[in-house]
Amino acid sequence: MKQQTVKILSKNSPVLIGRFMLIFSRKKIEVLNYSFSKVNDEDGLFTIDFLANDWDAENVQKQLNKQIDIYEISLN
Repeated sequence: MKQQTVKILSKNSPVLIGRFMLIFSRKKIEVLNYSFSKVNDEDGLFTIDFLANDWDAENVQKQLNKQIDIYEISLN
């Protein structure tokens, strides 16, 4: 396993925090760091660092893409 980072550009909504953490907990993936920064009044950038292999990280990205109000996701 290695440290992965996913950046999610989405609506600035507190509800999304719970949705994101639920995805990680269901897959039993350890979240190392979680941050949020406002892009403007309506949008925000969530950054989540976690431990996973490449296959699990890609699956998490697919699950995050299915969420409503997501504009863009990048996996590093």
